[in-house]
Amino acid sequence: MSMDNDPPPPTPSGRQIYRRLQQQHQAQQRTLQVHRCKVVKYTPSEIVSLAFTPGASTQWGRKRVLLACARANGNIEIWNPRGQGWFCERIIPGSADAPIEKVLWIHQTDISADEASEAGLDTPEERATYVQSLRNAAPRLLTVGLDGCIAEWDTVSLKPRRIAEPGGGAIWCAAVNPSHTRLAVGSEDGHVRIFNIADGQLEFLRVLEKAPTRIMSIAWHYNGSFLVTGGADSSIRKLDVKTGRTIGRMTTTTVDDVETLIWDLTVLKDSTIVTGDSMGHVSFWDWKTGTLKQSIKAHDADVLCLTANSSGSKVWTSGVDRKVVQVSFIASAVHAGDHTKGKPQKKGVNHTGKRWVVSGSKRYHSHDVRALAVLEERPFDVLASGGIDRTLVLSSPLKEFPFLKQYRQPNFPQRSIIQITRQSRLLLARFQDHIKVWQLGRAMPVEKDPRYLRDHEKIDYQRETLMLNIKPKCATNLSASAISEDGRWIAISDMQSVKLFRVEGRGMDQLRVRKMKSFPSPTILPAAHVLCFTPDSLRLIVAGCDSVIYVVDLSRGLDNVFEVIKKFGVHRGDEDEDLFISSTAEIEAMDVDTAHSTGKTLLGGARETISSLTVSGDGQWLASGDLLNRIHIFNLDALHHHSTLPSFSSLHTTISFHPTSPVLLITTTSNRFYLYDVEDSRLTDWSKEYSERLPLRWLGRKECVMGVGYDPRQPGVLTMWAEKHVTWVDLEKPIGSRDAVISVEGKKLIAHRKRIQAKRNAGKQVSETEEMDGEAEELERKAAERRRKNAQMDIVKATNGVNGVNGHAKANGTTAEGEDEDEVILIESDSEDDELDMHPLASNVTSSETGAVNGIHAGTKRSLETDLVPFNNNAPSALLGQYNPLTATPSDAFSMTYRYGPIMGLGYIGEDELVVVERPVLDVLKDVGGAFYKKKYGT
Repeated sequence: MSMDNDPPPPTPSGRQIYRRLQQQHQAQQRTLQVHRCKVVKYTPSEIVSLAFTPGASTQWGRKRVLLACARANGNIEIWNPRGQGWFCERIIPGSADAPIEKVLWIHQTDISADEASEAGLDTPEERATYVQSLRNAAPRLLTVGLDGCIAEWDTVSLKPRRIAEPGGGAIWCAAVNPSHTRLAVGSEDGHVRIFNIADGQLEFLRVLEKAPTRIMSIAWHYNGSFLVTGGADSSIRKLDVKTGRTIGRMTTTTVDDVETLIWDLTVLKDSTIVTGDSMGHVSFWDWKTGTLKQSIKAHDADVLCLTANSSGSKVWTSGVDRKVVQVSFIASAVHAGDHTKGKPQKKGVNHTGKRWVVSGSKRYHSHDVRALAVLEERPFDVLASGGIDRTLVLSSPLKEFPFLKQYRQPNFPQRSIIQITRQSRLLLARFQDHIKVWQLGRAMPVEKDPRYLRDHEKIDYQRETLMLNIKPKCATNLSASAISEDGRWIAISDMQSVKLFRVEGRGMDQLRVRKMKSFPSPTILPAAHVLCFTPDSLRLIVAGCDSVIYVVDLSRGLDNVFEVIKKFGVHRGDEDEDLFISSTAEIEAMDVDTAHSTGKTLLGGARETISSLTVSGDGQWLASGDLLNRIHIFNLDALHHHSTLPSFSSLHTTISFHPTSPVLLITTTSNRFYLYDVEDSRLTDWSKEYSERLPLRWLGRKECVMGVGYDPRQPGVLTMWAEKHVTWVDLEKPIGSRDAVISVEGKKLIAHRKRIQAKRNAGKQVSETEEMDGEAEELERKAAERRRKNAQMDIVKATNGVNGVNGHAKANGTTAEGEDEDEVILIESDSEDDELDMHPLASNVTSSETGAVNGIHAGTKRSLETDLVPFNNNAPSALLGQYNPLTATPSDAFSMTYRYGPIMGLGYIGEDELVVVERPVLDVLKDVGGAFYKKKYGT
């Protein structure tokens, strides 16, 4: 029949049109249930030691800056400042049975004439070549501990490279000489032992003269020929390394015949000895005469740690009273009655000279501070501190102490220890020596239509149920864990072996966990850095400590048959015997040579730690990434290497596949992210257009993206999360201008202000209630409070001087009367910009090839944004500058909220269900216990 003869379609009635529009509106007005889960009671271990890599450290001809953070449970964190903020790139699992007291970086960069002669380096050319090889080598990482051992760590395999047991009981302290060829350790038995660490060795040399007490602290003289030790008997001793004899002894004051402990000490460039003791004194001693030059009562309790700058003009101390104190060597007027070098001055006469004075103090910690470290090199200029409150704090710039910015790092690993399964609705959390699995509850039915619930309205829900608590017998702390989507397989690894468990039965009363004893042994399958299961739960992917990826078949697991069906060794670089070399045509087809990638496909090179694994939703593709930023793609159907991404200049933090497409999402420390089509081996069109021009307020954040979630109902929306924010990125909407506002709170305040201004422009009256409704009033209050704090800090700086010396420091180490700046304990970080995210951006902000913005680097005080000018219609244009809140443009694609946090994990478990795992800071502090408190008169 001809189409011309068909009757026209019936015209829909008004009721049908209304119903259709109503259905479309309801589809758009979806209700998302957010399950705020706080059941994971994760408490990190306290920080005991901090160390930056030596100033001359390089790797492959480039400067290498790292921070080692040792914790009381034996773990060592390696922090990297690449990108916008500091990123914990790897964690070396230790053991609670081997507690660490001191961590050190060693990097020999020169060789003496005698050593060159012994090594057969006869010509200057041979010596120069050898010295260059020393400088290009990676720095070595050593630790000493109360178990009496010295351990050198392989930072790639994350295992001990060698262990020395010098004897003498617990080792309380250690120090390396200026040339990094000798190591001195102080032991419980009172002996100092010297080790040869030149040319990669760790060889015992000799024992120095015994002290009658344990050695609490130790430091080298800058010439490398003498040592200074502090003991538990109120004494400081000088030792000649060559003869092994004590050549001098200095004693501190005691109270009620109780010995004073010398917790820490150092030797300055001018040979002055600086000590911190249990009386709260910071003392300065003359090297030649052994006399006390000056003593400052800088603390109310024990001084546990101290550090100095390279020039020896400033010393930073801290301890039990939680204060970080800066003591500076400055010119000052000495008044009558004061004493200089122990000699009284004539009454009524002023003398001008240099003295040590307290030039600033601040409390950044809630409990005892046990470790301090300084990095003076540009662009970092940072003071690192940590202690009993478990939080690593990075403060910069040092020249503005105490008015510097504080960057509090997360209390949990930045590579998430949380896994959420959508199919079985399970939550797995990895702890130091065990894992726990919870069954997530469901929301209870509500009487009201969900579409009419208020935003963030609380509803009743079923509590989480603890299903499993598995504590395997392990040699070290756990390094990796994973649970399959069906919840039947659980894999756990320490640094000795991978252990596989089978979960059988249903319900709490019928659950049974069996360890698979036939699982491959460590001789076949080594310990793992990362573990993951394929979505069908039939394969386990293991990223081994040998930088090899193992694919283990679980399909016959019920018969206790497990087989390693494939190995991929591309992350071993040049050490891989079966190194896969891509063809030129394949490399060119990858099409990822962007402005922020190196343009190189890294297939060879050095062996490196595998840090990331992810499998596509259909189980066909596997992606892996290492800490050299090499990202490889494998085809799991054909079990072969598929492609390699060119290396981006910023280290990747996460990689994940979109659940319904072969698109790989890569997030980096610079906060740029890229979408890579695996099948076509190229960046997606969206990534080509937008990845290099993301909003500056997004790129300027100090915290890195820790994970990505994917909404089943909105496949075009990415849910990115970090410790303090959750951000939805809609790939189907334009991202807007570079200076667009991205926070939800900022967008609401802009909309409110524009509504009020529009009414005023139309000549309408705006009531006080309408102008300041509840939510808008709170947002305005936050903006005003932020402006007030910034203005107050500017006034203090202008009054007292940037260095905090002029006007409020006294030579006796006390602050001016009424000074209570150091009484402030900052629990929340000052590192982030105002959460309203409405500051004007600097007019010269541009993006650079390194991922920083206009020369802004991690750890520097310079911010992308300036303070928000108070909104006032009558304000002069000079005050407002080039910024007006009414003309601020919100981004349609980015929506960032600060409602949740600190966030440990995030994931969707249904079309309308989002789980956010939180661990509040105050909950962590509750597990720490009480802190030092000194009652003041009148309080």
